[in-house]
Amino acid sequence: MKNYMRLGLVLAIAGGAFIGGVAVGKGKEAVKYVGRDEVKFDDLGGPKLGTLYGDYKKGPYGALMQLPGGFTSPLHIHSGDYEAVQIEGTSMHWLKGEDMSKAKKMTPGSYWTMPGKLEHVSSCMPGKDCVLFVWQKGKFDFTDKTPKDAGSAAGSAAKPAGAGSGSAAKPAK
Repeated sequence: MKNYMRLGLVLAIAGGAFIGGVAVGKGKEAVKYVGRDEVKFDDLGGPKLGTLYGDYKKGPYGALMQLPGGFTSPLHIHSGDYEAVQIEGTSMHWLKGEDMSKAKKMTPGSYWTMPGKLEHVSSCMPGKDCVLFVWQKGKFDFTDKTPKDAGSAAGSAAKPAGAGSGSAAKPAK
């Protein structure tokens, strides 16, 4: 009887250690390193988006966004909220009806959020390209909200490929 109790105790301890090891092992994810030169960018018609994790076409995701120096977007919205951190260059973002000259300059290390469906303009100061890390809980999209009667002022702003009034930007192939 004593031997059965010892065997039972040994099996219980061994089984517990095995189950504990499996549970711990399943919770760990592989380490991932991605060098900047390894990021594959999709050209969105001026801006470029390089996914680091997730899938920006489906969401959620995190990506590097590159805006060419001197780029200014048309007035637009995204369907979901996004957050961003400036890495290189200086960008500015302002809401519909706000004065661009009063927009805060986002230098490297700056952070901001943009609620979904909020009409805004994004730009990169001339000179160095702007690189920012952007992340969303949903997919990336872009809907041009430039008024149809905006005239030459809106015509000077760059539009991402596939963006038209009411259409979402799609990566160029």
